[in-house]
Amino acid sequence: MEVKFTDLTGPTRQIAKKYLKAVEKFLGKGNFILTDEVRNFEKDWARTVGADFCVGTSNGADALYLALKALEIGEGDEVITQGNAYNASVTAILRVGAMPRFIDIDPDTFCMDAGKIESLITNKTKAIMPVHLYGQMNDMKAIAAIAKKYNLAVIEDCAQAHLAKFNSRYAGVWGDIGTFSFYPTKNLGAFGDAGAIVTGRKDLYEKVLALRNLGQTAKNEHRYLGFNMRLDPIQAIALILKLKFLPAATQKRIKAARYYDQLLEKAGVSIKPQVGDSRATHVYHLYVVQSLSYDRDKLREELSKRGVQTAIHYPIPVYRQPFYKGPKDPCPTTDKILTRILSLPMFDNIKRQEQNYVVQCLKEILR
Repeated sequence: MEVKFTDLTGPTRQIAKKYLKAVEKFLGKGNFILTDEVRNFEKDWARTVGADFCVGTSNGADALYLALKALEIGEGDEVITQGNAYNASVTAILRVGAMPRFIDIDPDTFCMDAGKIESLITNKTKAIMPVHLYGQMNDMKAIAAIAKKYNLAVIEDCAQAHLAKFNSRYAGVWGDIGTFSFYPTKNLGAFGDAGAIVTGRKDLYEKVLALRNLGQTAKNEHRYLGFNMRLDPIQAIALILKLKFLPAATQKRIKAARYYDQLLEKAGVSIKPQVGDSRATHVYHLYVVQSLSYDRDKLREELSKRGVQTAIHYPIPVYRQPFYKGPKDPCPTTDKILTRILSLPMFDNIKRQEQNYVVQCLKEILR
């Protein structure tokens, strides 16, 4: 049996006919930049996550950059984040001239160890950037309390956490700004690059609106040094159509993850899934496990021989990547966990037969 790591054909088929029809109508309008399609998606996404405002952007990395710029974070400032995430969060910090400081992670949830944040706060610290990794939110109650105590901004990186919740509140609405990626493989994915920011602050909303559109506050009035980081209407059309299916697709992912949990517990193999925070709703963008006693890379090799695709998110912490030259705060748990983790096949239409086969292969390899 072949088991794909992810499969985008199902979500694509769901909207293909309506998408092509909507694109044909769009092309007939002769208006292609910041159109009603973009504004309609912004309204839909804000309403979905419970935000007051939403601004569509070119991608998730640019959304992070715009968030930092809107908060006037720059040269000489520090932003606390984690090193086990994709490098987009750190590169956004570096792009504005600030410096990332790395907090270690919890060994079970793989989220920020909130109890260690205060040890990194200095007079240069301007923000905390929690990355809601794999579909699970950070301890936003603790992070919000620390930010309030020290008068710090909070920028939530929600690229992997569409519809995730903490204490019944959606990802993106706990901080000053939440950023999203709609890269095609995300739980809500476009047909190319796309992103968004959400916020409850009108001042930040208006500033990001201008910054993403070359700094314009009105036609040919450039108040800010801005950028071309607009959401493309072609992608907005896809996102509007796909959004209708997101709640049901999310429930399918949660159900599939619980089935993996049951299978792995019954199998009795030395594989430990990411532990969920009881206060949070995990949406399983990825199903990540630790290989506790068997070499992770050899395990992937053996699974591949049996037709099971896997991935690693992520094999090298950002602070050890060749491009990074800044401070390397000690993160021993991060370093250890990233040698053990692998992501098993996960998508909303994964079949139980496929999950059974994945775990059966793990039993054969690890017996």
